[in-house]
Formats: sequence, structure tokens, C-alpha cells
Amino acid sequence: MEEILRDKVGMLRERIKSSQDGKALYRELSDLLMRAGKISAGMNILEKSLDLPSDGASPEGKWFFDRGLDFADAYLYEDAVECFQRAMDCGHDTFDAHYCLSGVYKSLDRIKEAEAQCRRALELNPRFAPAYILLGSLLKGPGRLEESVAACKKAVLLDPDCTAAYYDLACYYSLLAKREQSLAAMEMALCKGFNDFEWVLKDPDLESLRQNPEFKLLLQSYRPKSC
Repeated sequence: MEEILRDKVGMLRERIKSSQDGKALYRELSDLLMRAGKISAGMNILEKSLDLPSDGASPEGKWFFDRGLDFADAYLYEDAVECFQRAMDCGHDTFDAHYCLSGVYKSLDRIKEAEAQCRRALELNPRFAPAYILLGSLLKGPGRLEESVAACKKAVLLDPDCTAAYYDLACYYSLLAKREQSLAAMEMALCKGFNDFEWVLKDPDLESLRQNPEFKLLLQSYRPKSC
């Protein structure tokens, strides 16, 4: 496998040397390296590609957005932030760019910035249910759990089959010590297809329900017999 990768890289480098505009080839090489797990090398090639001229034009916002997704997928969050911001500067100022940037900020534990980006995504697309789920998770903290509940309720209104929203509601209600609401939300999550029973049994947000007989019966009624 490594030999095949080396050959492909060698061929691309030779094509770059003989190309009048190697920008697209640098991108291809960067993507090849990243897909192969050579993240540092892919990043270095990407940095070179940003400085290459292309008929006097700068890379388009969508190009930076796609690279931001690549970096985020590789857990290179700081680099992803830079790419998403440059994407917006280049005109890709879309709800998905703000939504993805919010998620990256959350991964960096930059919650205030994440909330601001998430709210901007919802301004641009107020019917995008996943953004409400993300917002609920960002608001989860002292004194803001009711806001988390409200956000997830909006997600459910937009997507009645949204398993993640029902599960998060169960967690927030549990943290608020609202047992009946938590059980009802969990039942809806299970009904809609939630099946990560291993996580349910160790999720700290559900600690208040763990020893509840109704909770145990609910899980047993949906849990596969082999589990």
C-alpha cells in the first residue's frame, strides 16, 4: 500500500513540475495524502497550494469550506477554523459554514464563539433541525438547561423523527430532575430507533434515572435479547 502511495505521489509531483498552473494538482496531492492518513504532509502541500496563482484569482469560498471539512474530520480543529473563516471571507457565508464552524469551536471548548456561530447559522436557515440540537448542547450548563430543552423542542417540531433530539431532551430533563418528562423523551428516542444501549448505561446525564425501575423496564422493552 505504501509503495502504491509513493508511486502516485511521485507521478503527481512530476506533473506539477511540468504544469503551468499546478494549483489543482497540489490540491489533488493534498487530498491524496490526507486520505492516506498522511495529515501533516497533506497540510504542508495545502499551504503551498494556497499561495499558487490561478489566473490571478484566489481560491473560492467553497474550496476553503471543503478543506475545512477535511481538517475537522482529521481533528485538526485550529486549521479547520482558519479554513471556514477564509471560506466566509471569500463569499461562502452560508448557514452550513457557520454551523460547521460552530461545531469546531465546540470541539475546541470555545463555547461562546460556538454559540454565536450556531445562532448565525439559524438566522440564515431557521429550519435546520441539527443546528437546534447543537445549540442545545452548547447551552447545557448552569442555569441554561431550560434553554437547551427549548432548543431541542424546536428540533423535534422541525423533524418529528429526530432521534438525537429526543435523546438529548431525555438527558436535559434528567439533569433538571424532571423524571416523567425524561422517561417520555427517552421512550420517543427508542421508538424512533435509538439503540446505543451501552452508552445509555453510562451516560452521566442520565445518572438520576439509572436506578429507576421504570427506566430499567423501558430499556428492557426495547433492548435486543442478545444485549
